[in-house]
Amino acid sequence: MRFVHGLRSDFFEAAATLGWREFTRDQRVSLGSYRNLFLHLAYVEEHHVTQFCEGHPTRWPTFARQVSKRRHRDIDSVRRRLEEVTGLAEARFREWDNPPALAKTVCWVRMGHPLRVTRETALAQCATEHLLHLGEVEAMLWQHGIEPPTTLWIDREVLHGKPPAPPPVPIMRKATRQRELLTHRRS
Repeated sequence: MRFVHGLRSDFFEAAATLGWREFTRDQRVSLGSYRNLFLHLAYVEEHHVTQFCEGHPTRWPTFARQVSKRRHRDIDSVRRRLEEVTGLAEARFREWDNPPALAKTVCWVRMGHPLRVTRETALAQCATEHLLHLGEVEAMLWQHGIEPPTTLWIDREVLHGKPPAPPPVPIMRKATRQRELLTHRRS
């Protein structure tokens, strides 16, 4: 989820450059607007870490309850909501950052039916939900002519945005030489 937090934050900041009007305009995606998508993701994560991952089989609330239009009237209020949930989740992740805590059986609710799964499985579902909706945000950003932040784990977590160093031996030349050696041995 820490990787997802970084993605969500970068995607949010890219979308925020569009201004409030475009941020709240119906984009004809699953939840309508950037605002609704990001508030939904905040709610999804909060519900996972405070309910499901704590073993409380709480039903999902209605979308209107998840996304309060009265509470979130500008980009900064949406940003604060995301930061609040990230802080809450990170605190829980520190508590759960060990195999026994992740293996604990918790209760996840699907279509009103409680399912017994591991905490790790519930968190994987939360991450999957985020990646699905961030894919929508990525497509929306492209449609607005904004190049989205990279979603490649290698680029973000290993290379930290820097290009990889060139290999000491060009890969194609080495592969061609190996084919030549194999061909020579067979003849």
